[in-house]
Amino acid sequence: MNVECPHCSESDQTVGVPHALSDAAHPLGPVEHGALLPPPAPAPPKVAHSKVANVLYTVAGLVGAMMVMNLGNGLPDPEETTAAYRAGYVFGPLILAVPLALAGLAVQLATKQRRAEAVRESAQVQHALWGRRHWVWQAVWLCRRCRVCFVPEGALGPGSAASPAIAVAQLPMWVTATADRAPGVPGVSATR
Repeated sequence: MNVECPHCSESDQTVGVPHALSDAAHPLGPVEHGALLPPPAPAPPKVAHSKVANVLYTVAGLVGAMMVMNLGNGLPDPEETTAAYRAGYVFGPLILAVPLALAGLAVQLATKQRRAEAVRESAQVQHALWGRRHWVWQAVWLCRRCRVCFVPEGALGPGSAASPAIAVAQLPMWVTATADRAPGVPGVSATR
């Protein structure tokens, strides 16, 4: 089945974009091929570290570095200081660094489940948006004669209008914009 190109009003050189990408008899140029590729799938989500925990770890690290610098400068003169002062000079920063690091760990563990759930929800929305874009991309046709893309009438749902001719280079942006606003396209509604 061929559909009529909105630019040249012919149907003998029109083909669905997924077919055009795999058609060895009519190879596409590298630039056209790149522009006609399907929308990329979203990257796998990663649960980020807690920002509060990162600040606590950083402060603990700075205090630990201060301890190392103190030790690098040498111990205070035993004749001028007491044993308690020398012990505080060497181990004093640990009294602050260890609780800060433990507090960072506690915050990290306490908020991990909430951060993981937020990432999961975000990934579901991103995957649904990608599904909508892929669905729109599958409805796009290419006219090999005019080198333009278009969506035939009714391809995006009953009563959907045909698209105008779209330059191949503009297709990725057009697919994204159409999928994000088209009613009736499978997936979640795009909320911005």
